[in-house]
Amino acid sequence: MRKFYVDDARLVAEYIRTGFPEHAAEQKALADSECDNTFIFTDRYEMERCTRPVTFKDGIDWNYVPFGDEEWNFAFSRHTFLGHLSRTFLFSGEAKYRENFIRLFRDFASSTKLDDKTRSRSWRSLECGIRIENWIRGFELFERSGNRLDDGMYETLERLLREHEEYLKDTHTAFHRLSNWGALQDHGLFLIGAYFDDEDTMALAVERLDEEFMLQTFSDGTHWEQSPMYQAEVLHAGLDTALVASRIGWRLPKRLLDNIHLLALGMMRSARPDGKCYLFGDSDEIDFRDQAAIAAALFEDSELSYFAGRPDAEFHWSCHDMELPAPAKPSSLSFFFADSGNAIVRMGNDSALRFHAGLYGSGHGHLDQLHFDLYHKGRVLITDLGRGTYVDGEWRRALKGPLGHNTVIIDKKGFSEMTDSWGIRNFAEPVMSVPVFGKSYNLLEAMHFGYFGSAVVVRRRILTIEERALLVLDEVMLADSGEHSVDILFHFDEETKAVVLGGNRIVMSAQVRIVPDRRLDSKISRYPYSRRYNERSESCMLTLSGRLASTTTYANLISYGEMESISIEPLTVTKSLSGKEVPEAYGRGYRIRLGNDTYDVLGISREFPEGGFLLRCGTMETYARVAVRKNDEEVAILRR
Repeated sequence: MRKFYVDDARLVAEYIRTGFPEHAAEQKALADSECDNTFIFTDRYEMERCTRPVTFKDGIDWNYVPFGDEEWNFAFSRHTFLGHLSRTFLFSGEAKYRENFIRLFRDFASSTKLDDKTRSRSWRSLECGIRIENWIRGFELFERSGNRLDDGMYETLERLLREHEEYLKDTHTAFHRLSNWGALQDHGLFLIGAYFDDEDTMALAVERLDEEFMLQTFSDGTHWEQSPMYQAEVLHAGLDTALVASRIGWRLPKRLLDNIHLLALGMMRSARPDGKCYLFGDSDEIDFRDQAAIAAALFEDSELSYFAGRPDAEFHWSCHDMELPAPAKPSSLSFFFADSGNAIVRMGNDSALRFHAGLYGSGHGHLDQLHFDLYHKGRVLITDLGRGTYVDGEWRRALKGPLGHNTVIIDKKGFSEMTDSWGIRNFAEPVMSVPVFGKSYNLLEAMHFGYFGSAVVVRRRILTIEERALLVLDEVMLADSGEHSVDILFHFDEETKAVVLGGNRIVMSAQVRIVPDRRLDSKISRYPYSRRYNERSESCMLTLSGRLASTTTYANLISYGEMESISIEPLTVTKSLSGKEVPEAYGRGYRIRLGNDTYDVLGISREFPEGGFLLRCGTMETYARVAVRKNDEEVAILRR
């Protein structure tokens, strides 16, 4: 068997066992359960995580669906248990792990076959593509540790690989070309070709992968499905293909390699400062740094080395003989993803903001126009709520729909509507302006037309003020004379306890304080929340509600971190030439006090040409759409 990943499996296993004991312990705990036919799915990139154990007492039913969720069977059918068993055998030397690897593999081979029933269960094409890697990795670990499995096992493996090869060759439609399914299946097909040294099969797989990565990878480095977790799955397929190709001397097309590299950069540039992903779209909270390390080693990329940090155990199972280049911090850690409508703003080393007003993507995208997340010192204080489940129902719709996001709702109706777990109706077409990234201030701005049929357009501006606060300006533009309701939503992480105080009605919660617009009523309630698939909890939701009959901008001030004094008051904007007041529908100013500092903010939403053009707002005089003056410093102009 040619080298796919390791030369000396015993050496690699010993290095990992001593250097990453928590990984070895985790693998052993899973393997021990699997020896008793008890299965849970908690691997880092588990697409449908499940911690609720299922035990087969009277033989394994490979098509079993517990809990009414067929995703359990899909996770089971990927055969990640073979990895736990083979690794734990190397860690411990105990024969039972090798014996159960053989038992489970043979049981699957003798108890299942591809037919009309299993095609949607244990032989679903996606799972067939994924489990090829788990088979090959397991067999290789035994072989390269001096514990080669018997010839009968290899005969069974090769029979199954040939069956999977024909199946995967025949299962390739327009759906697969623009779906993570295609990349994951054709990665498996490439591994089959590599195992048999079959140039035709490898060429076909690479041809498909090249097109799939071209179609699915945007020039800004995001995967079109708008889910960091599925971007990571596709990236793994690409990285593993590139790794194995380099080991066996198979040359991949430059376009494919460039897109794999770009996808790795996009994933890490959009990650949290701690290397984990935001709960954007159908994503769990996952640490991506192992993939950053593999990509850094493959592409000799110093920026990816910076994001990766110290390589973890998963890196060494694949790349123990490779080194990372010296890390180089990017000149800026704020990024605009223009194709997909995403922006990441870094405020210092410990704080970050994620903003989305763009592509919905596939069924894994959420209805989250104008949503933002606020990260500070290891926590996403104001957060997306995750995915929870793929089973259509109240829970799925609560997390995927507009109400599950930090956005603006008009007339108690979502700007888009779910038709089922995967489909939507009335996509809210977004328009996102180019962000302004600065040293002390950043500006994000977008609108969408989800309420266009109701003669309403919503525009959100977010101004970050140093590493201290956000000013969120939500403009509701009306094209009719009717009255409308507005609800502005903020979801907190599950550790946050929020209360509404009296007086100036500051909403306080742990490290976050919000001073709502005085025209809005505040309400705290509980809302579903899920960091990982099948894990259900609740967190606090703040709803700021009001009614309006004309175009209105609501200003909500959010401070985080230091518990300093905080206030905001409106300022009138006038024309310097005539003294004429700018109507509120066209813009207004704000005076913000944070501790001992005062910030005057100008926010013009539309041109008002009467009475001259030079504007006066508090202590500043300027011509701009958005500008800030701190104390007696010079005016900072963010948008003309």
